[in-house]
Amino acid sequence: MLAAAAVAGVRWMAAGEPVPIAAPTGASTVLPEGGYTVVVDNRTSEVFTDLRNDRGVPEVETYAMPPATTWDQVRSGIAGQLGGWKQVGDCADTGERRVTCSWSEPTRWWPRLVRIVFLRPAEPGGANSYVWPDSTFLVIGSARGANR
Repeated sequence: MLAAAAVAGVRWMAAGEPVPIAAPTGASTVLPEGGYTVVVDNRTSEVFTDLRNDRGVPEVETYAMPPATTWDQVRSGIAGQLGGWKQVGDCADTGERRVTCSWSEPTRWWPRLVRIVFLRPAEPGGANSYVWPDSTFLVIGSARGANR
């Protein structure tokens, strides 16, 4: 019984801490005012909920990005900080307003997980273009011991 408790304790501690992720160049934690807040808050909440687990709460940050920021710039900047981590799923730019990518640490037990969500404005003249006409946002979440 004592050996099982020791192994469980070691495995619990092996989950580590959320990996710190530096925001891309030009990112700002000061978000502009606009009609986007519900959408951005919902995406931030989704990342928080998805990454939360029995190892603790994730670290989730939201940034306003320069309007000309591209998905490839963001994705490659984050991936560059995660050397050796495995990309989870397809991170291709689908042209949608929301693009998501995740990376998992290559460890045996409870790998840490990083997830980003890139939110861009609607096409000019589109149904929702009046809501946030020229703002781009990035949500970055990092969790310890995530298994998703």
